[in-house]
Amino acid sequence: MKKVLLSLSIAIGAFAMEPIVSVDWLSKNLDNKNLRIVEVSSEESYVLSHIPNATHTTIAKWRGDNGTYALLKELDVIEKEIRSHNIDKNTQVVIYADILSPIDFLKTSYIFWALHYVGVEKVALLDGGKQAWSKAKGTLTQKETTLKESDFKAVANPKLIASKDYVLKNLGKIPMVDARPGDNYLGITPTNGVKRDGHIKGAMSYSWNYSVNQDYMLKDKSKLDALFSDGYNLDKNKEVLVYCTGGLEASYNYFVLAGVLGYKNIRLYDASMKEWGNTDTTPMTKYKYENFKK
Repeated sequence: MKKVLLSLSIAIGAFAMEPIVSVDWLSKNLDNKNLRIVEVSSEESYVLSHIPNATHTTIAKWRGDNGTYALLKELDVIEKEIRSHNIDKNTQVVIYADILSPIDFLKTSYIFWALHYVGVEKVALLDGGKQAWSKAKGTLTQKETTLKESDFKAVANPKLIASKDYVLKNLGKIPMVDARPGDNYLGITPTNGVKRDGHIKGAMSYSWNYSVNQDYMLKDKSKLDALFSDGYNLDKNKEVLVYCTGGLEASYNYFVLAGVLGYKNIRLYDASMKEWGNTDTTPMTKYKYENFKK
């Protein structure tokens, strides 16, 4: 009986999944029947080679552009996409990108947030993406993965998203973190597609790329934990709002805070500066760094 329990414990441990998984973990769990692997890339990249059992998606299936800014698509559209990957609330999902640019990388964290938003919580990113898998000589295939559709029902969690009105109502009341590079935050360098320079009044600056190294591998978790708690005075049990140019950069700060570090109440302002900075009346600051003071 003890041997059976030990074997069961080892099996459960092997399949236990953190919000970020290594190439080694994924290689050991490729045949887990409860695991769904999703590549975010161009169709050409997926057809050329992908991780065995991976299905394919593009960011265009999750986001729609209204001409000024992009937002998460309607709930029924997201639900249909999730079902096509045979994902439901009980499956584990690992997302990875073919990282040819920073934007490619950020698409995975945006989908991570989107899945959380509609009720899929067992989600992880592959540390270093497809490039890390290839570097470790992981198996790649051209065999397309086809799965039956799930019956997943999407239910939006309003606590994970913010509108412009919500941001306005909470200026000075909750900490806000800008995920753009510091020169965009300061307003020294204009942000593409944004009319006004600077940042949301009272927001702090933390560029998303500070959390990864040059190979898009996550930096030391304990250091990131100390940075946000000691340096930014963030409380894991209190609300924090993240934003950026248009949702993608902020999604990686969401991933680090809500996923890796366990913050309980992180909201993402999806339209971000593409909406805020193109509105003439929204409060903005430039040429200085700010700290949250309530």
